[in-house]
Amino acid sequence: MSEAALVAVDGLAVHFPIRSGLLGRTTGAIKAVDGISFTIAKGETLGMVGESGCGKTTAGRAILQLTRPTAGRVAFRGTDLVTQEPEALRRTRRHMQMIFQDPYASLNPQMRVGEIIARPLRVHGVTRGDADERGTVATLMETVGLNPSLRDRYPHEFSGGQRQRIGIARALATNPDLIVCDEPISALDVSIQAQIVNLLERLREERGLTYLFIAHDLSMVRYLSTRVAVMYLGKLVELTSSAELYARPLHPYTQALLSAIPIPDPVLERARQRILLEGDVPSPANPPPGCRFSTRCPLATARCRQEEPAFREAEPGHFVACHLV
Repeated sequence: MSEAALVAVDGLAVHFPIRSGLLGRTTGAIKAVDGISFTIAKGETLGMVGESGCGKTTAGRAILQLTRPTAGRVAFRGTDLVTQEPEALRRTRRHMQMIFQDPYASLNPQMRVGEIIARPLRVHGVTRGDADERGTVATLMETVGLNPSLRDRYPHEFSGGQRQRIGIARALATNPDLIVCDEPISALDVSIQAQIVNLLERLREERGLTYLFIAHDLSMVRYLSTRVAVMYLGKLVELTSSAELYARPLHPYTQALLSAIPIPDPVLERARQRILLEGDVPSPANPPPGCRFSTRCPLATARCRQEEPAFREAEPGHFVACHLV
C-alpha cells in the first residue's frame, strides 16, 4: 500500500452471520465484502460502482467503522482503524464523515435544521459558545447554497435537494479530510442531481476534500471521479483511472456495465452493440467457485469456473481480476 495514501484498505472483509433454529446457531455467512484492497490518495475522488447488492455501501461503512469488518485492515493516515481503541476512534471520526443516500431518512424529523448541522460541532467540540456555533452553522448553510434564515425549520419543510444540502453541510461541519458519499444523488430528481454533483466538486476543490463516491450512475461517476473501482458480488474486479476505464475496460463485467450507458446520439445508439448479461447475480451467502462472474460471463472458460482470478496490475495503474486479460 502507498505510504502517501490517505486511506489504505487491505483485505477488507465484512461477513454477516446467517442464524437459524431456536438457538440461533450460525449456519453460514453473507459475504457482503470479501477481501478487497485499494488506496485513496489525498484530494482524489475514487468512484465505486456496481449493481445493487454488490457490497459498495457496506465497504464504505466499513471504512468509517460504522460497520465493523470481519477481517482486513483500514488505515487512515497510517493508523489502522480496525484495531483503534473506541475513544481514539471517536477522535479520528472527526476527520471522516458520510453523506447518506436517502435525504429523507438521514435527517432527524424532530430536530430543526440548525440543530442537525450543529450536532457534530458539539460532539467534537469544534466551536466555543453559542455565538460561535450559530455563526459556523450560518456559514455552512451558505456554503451549500441554503439561506441561514431557514435554520429554525424542520426537514419536512425542505425539498429533497435541499435536504441533501443539509446533509452535506452536516458532513462539512467538522472540516473532515475524507467524505464517503453513499449514492448521494440516486434519490433525487434528475434536474437536481447535477446541482448536487457540481456542489460536491466545488467543495472538493475549495476544501481539498477526498471522496469515496459510491454510485450506480456511471455517467456521474465519470464526471466526478479521478479513479473508478468496479465491484461484483463482494469483490473488486477492476480499478483504474476514470479516463482509462471508460476508454478501455478490461473486465467483461465492466464492459457490460459501460455498454448500458445511453448515448444521446440516436444514430450511434442504434448502431452500437449492447452486452446483455443472462441470469441473476448469485447469492453472497453462496458465491460460485472460481470467478464470481463466471455464471453470467459470456467469455467464461473451465478455468474461470474453478480458479479464482487474482486482482493484479495488468497494465501500469490498471488492476483487474480476470484470467482472460
